[in-house]
Amino acid sequence: MNVIIPSIFLIVLGAVIYVVGPKTAKPGAAGSTKLAGLGAMIGGLVLMVSSGVTVIGVGEVGVKHFLGSIDLVPLEQGVHIINPFASIEKMSVREQAYPADSGVEQIEAQTSEQLNVSLEISILFRLDGANAPDLFQRLGTENQIKRSIVLNAVRNGVRDAVATKSINEIFSPDRREVANDMLREIQAKAGDRIEVLDVFVRDVQAPATVRQAIEDKLAREQQVASEAFQTDIIRERAQQAIEEAKGVAEAQTIITAGLTQAYLTYHYIEKLSTLPAGSVVYVPTEGGIPLMRSLGGGGN
Repeated sequence: MNVIIPSIFLIVLGAVIYVVGPKTAKPGAAGSTKLAGLGAMIGGLVLMVSSGVTVIGVGEVGVKHFLGSIDLVPLEQGVHIINPFASIEKMSVREQAYPADSGVEQIEAQTSEQLNVSLEISILFRLDGANAPDLFQRLGTENQIKRSIVLNAVRNGVRDAVATKSINEIFSPDRREVANDMLREIQAKAGDRIEVLDVFVRDVQAPATVRQAIEDKLAREQQVASEAFQTDIIRERAQQAIEEAKGVAEAQTIITAGLTQAYLTYHYIEKLSTLPAGSVVYVPTEGGIPLMRSLGGGGN
């Protein structure tokens, strides 16, 4: 619609030049004046026709409106023939980050213990193209939609999610569960007007006393875990020693059971045959009096 007035002006101007120009022109210039007027009219017509064609780019939808009336059927990507007097509001339906340009939204919130924390949040979202005409009618342009829906949904959703969490959960190394709860709350606040794709918790800050208490608690938990690990090692080593002692005792029992008098006598005689001449050996007697005897010669 922005080019309609200039195109009409060109057509009217061309018509005036075409009709009046030859009458006021110098002799011999009437033909040139008519051509100038005709060119202006043609230019105005081309400009008017071109205003009736609009192109919706990839990842966009268009909302057509004219004299306060909005077409509730969005224009999909591609070339469209429209009323030259109508205006087109284009909106992106691609994934968008909020805040844009890798920024973060800093939000103050309270945990379930009523402790204040400061969070840096960013989200990924996209507009539902089917709802674009309704959003434009109620809220305005894409930037106005972001300020009205996205900003309010993010702030209120994050605060409601944090209010259900303890300070330990907020400062947990794994914040995925907290981010998922925020996503659900933000989506609930936004309704079906936008689709929230992901929530990123960039940073969390708390008062110095709270941070120190959390760090001390984590240090104690790590110490307890380390001591429990050492206790498990000691218990395992003690169990191994017990099992080894049981094995030795069982081996001794088996050996003792096999040491009969006949076996000991046989083993004694067998060893005598391997001793060199002149060796002194112990000779068992029935009375228990030890006798010493030298092999291969005399001696006691």
